[in-house]
Amino acid sequence: MLKRTSNPQDPWSGQYAFPGGRRDSSDSSLLDTCLRETYEECGVELASHSFIKKYPVRKAGNHLGIPTPVTTYLFELTHRPPIKLQETEISAHEWLQLGYAADDTNIIQRPMSPRCPQRLFPCLPASKGLVWGFTFETLMMVIADRYSDSSPSYSMPNSTPTNNM
Repeated sequence: MLKRTSNPQDPWSGQYAFPGGRRDSSDSSLLDTCLRETYEECGVELASHSFIKKYPVRKAGNHLGIPTPVTTYLFELTHRPPIKLQETEISAHEWLQLGYAADDTNIIQRPMSPRCPQRLFPCLPASKGLVWGFTFETLMMVIADRYSDSSPSYSMPNSTPTNNM
């Protein structure tokens, strides 16, 4: 998991996320965008033999009123690669154990907006904050899809891993 740097012009500032970003004109496909962004943000060079699945397009940012189409690609790695963060965009990273993320007793409910303190969101505690929102939904989607023997009983309202994410 990557923790985005604080940036007042970024609506996802300071949040946990998977590597990702906008497609450049030099990217021949969204998969190329995924490979480039992953390398740029955390220094991980993904190999084609590690590619597992492309998920259908989903929209992030709905609660902000700026729905943004996102394509999720799943790669499975055989080892933890060294991480080299792009410090202008990413402040930290951490590996979450698959068992921890899949254990529904670790999922908590928290208000994530000071404007709506009564509205609770499911989230997963991490060492430097909470995994919530679109990133949480993506994590739960992948666990339920690929790791059903360890999938959480938590069900999504609408719904990179080895043994770690």
